[in-house]
Amino acid sequence: MTEHAVLVRLPGAGVAAELGVLEDALMTAIETAGVGEYDGNAAGPYEVILYPYGPDADALFAEIEGVLGASDLPAGAYAVTRYGPPGSAEVRVDLR
Repeated sequence: MTEHAVLVRLPGAGVAAELGVLEDALMTAIETAGVGEYDGNAAGPYEVILYPYGPDADALFAEIEGVLGASDLPAGAYAVTRYGPPGSAEVRVDLR
């Protein structure tokens, strides 16, 4: 099975304060729909990257899009749907 991803990139150092609430909502949406799993984040001083994975990037994004839209994401936030392992085809979706 090919592992797809939806990499959510959140610029800004102030994102970490609300990160736990967003991660909980993403986990719930992904697990309830059975479209994959939330594998955590990489939080740096200038950006946070969220890592949802599943067998179908489009189905995964469809489930988390509402959660992301309802969140107060920083300007410049975007998601990258990746259709396979690193180096595979990707599509960028601006979230704000």
